[in-house]
Amino acid sequence: MQGLMLFLEVVVVILVGVEIYLRLRARRRSSGSAKGGDAEAELPAGRPAGQRSPTAPAGKAPVAGIPPVQQAAPDSSGAQMVEAAGLTGDDLYQEAAIYMQYGHYSQAATVLRWYVDLQPDDTRAINQLLDAYLALEDLDAYAELLDSLGEQGAAEGTSPGWWRERVQNGLRQDPGNLELLVLAEKAGLPIPPPGENLEEPMTAAKALAIVSRNPDPNYGLAILHAAILEEPLRLPLYAELLRITHQQRNAEGYINGLLLMGLALGEGGATIQERMRRAGMNLGPHPLWDVLAAAHGKTEILRQLAAERQLRVSPKLQDR
Repeated sequence: MQGLMLFLEVVVVILVGVEIYLRLRARRRSSGSAKGGDAEAELPAGRPAGQRSPTAPAGKAPVAGIPPVQQAAPDSSGAQMVEAAGLTGDDLYQEAAIYMQYGHYSQAATVLRWYVDLQPDDTRAINQLLDAYLALEDLDAYAELLDSLGEQGAAEGTSPGWWRERVQNGLRQDPGNLELLVLAEKAGLPIPPPGENLEEPMTAAKALAIVSRNPDPNYGLAILHAAILEEPLRLPLYAELLRITHQQRNAEGYINGLLLMGLALGEGGATIQERMRRAGMNLGPHPLWDVLAAAHGKTEILRQLAAERQLRVSPKLQDR
């Protein structure tokens, strides 16, 4: 049993690793020529040597005279860094505005967090910080900030309605975030079923991130199925679905995952389908084990089985 689980974990890691490698290679190819022709921008007056401003698009120069905020050391607080740099609240806000303008959301979130600590009633900065967290998909920090504000709105200009709307915005992006679900329950907000009625497509990257943070296997399966409908050719989704169902001793869910994976892979993936079928057979006897073995990955047979089991198949696989 332990050996089988280790095998499934290895499959997940290999598939994810291959996908990351392909993405990085494509990104390097697309950006290699652009990087080669770029010259280092001249530092604006008043900026210490060795420091650079956020990368700006052509035709847009960074604001001169505002020193960039460096990342704090692990044992340093934001307030100590701000004091050591001799910055004011206005300096921080202008620096954050530059980062936000050019899409450097991680740096913007750091600077805005320091600014909000200094100016906790600045609703404009709070909204920008929340937007930066959403852009980064850092819903844990997003929920933590909302929780610190409280339902009644700790900052001037916020209200219970604004607070509830922000909680709902976070749940649209990460429907399974436990902290946001707690805040939604506190506010009496309706919580949609997982994977259903999502206003934004459930991408593979988002689904895998959510599943890694949420320990509820039923919720994880619902999220994975929603992502498979949207991106049916992303193999890590099937690997994770099979891992969860096998770990839960869920033979029906495991077989459903095999059928969906088989439709995505087609007959060319018959070998891996057979390996995963054999890996699932120790979940117990089932009449479909032999049926799947005889199918040899034939799409028409798998599609018929999926229809009989009332599985939702992505429309993007209709031509396969």
